[in-house]
Amino acid sequence: MYSRVLFVILYLITLSCSEDKKQEPYFNDLGEIPFDGQLDDKNFKVCHEDLTIPFNYGGFGLIYEGEKKKLVETIKEKFNYPQTKGQTGFITIRFIINCEGKTGRFRVIEMDLNLKVKKFDNNISNEILNITKGLDGWKSLERWEKAWDVQQYLTFKFEDGVITDILP
Repeated sequence: MYSRVLFVILYLITLSCSEDKKQEPYFNDLGEIPFDGQLDDKNFKVCHEDLTIPFNYGGFGLIYEGEKKKLVETIKEKFNYPQTKGQTGFITIRFIINCEGKTGRFRVIEMDLNLKVKKFDNNISNEILNITKGLDGWKSLERWEKAWDVQQYLTFKFEDGVITDILP
């Protein structure tokens, strides 16, 4: 009797461990932004290919002329998309600001409110990407008597197609 119970328990444990549990993908790639010939402008050059400073490294924060207030005003003035049911979540645009204050190597990440991969309407994601590419108030990061390349990001929170917050 004892051996049958033990067998059933071991069988159930084995069965539960071998189940193919499908997990929803989460976005987790926040590393370097290498050049991609299919996505990137070949004329955009980083000054230090071997090192880009991660956003907020050393407490330098947002390096935009007029700071965050001006950045948010500019984006909200330019974003012109009608309220759209179901277009809720986050769109993050990652990019590099080079030592001259120019931007490039833009990457788009789209997530729902639970940070799971989600696809937004292409018109929304393309418009927010184009607005971000067109921002011209970025400044170079100067530290240690040198100008550096910086990894920057902007995260846009959407509720039914309306921008409700911009981070950082």
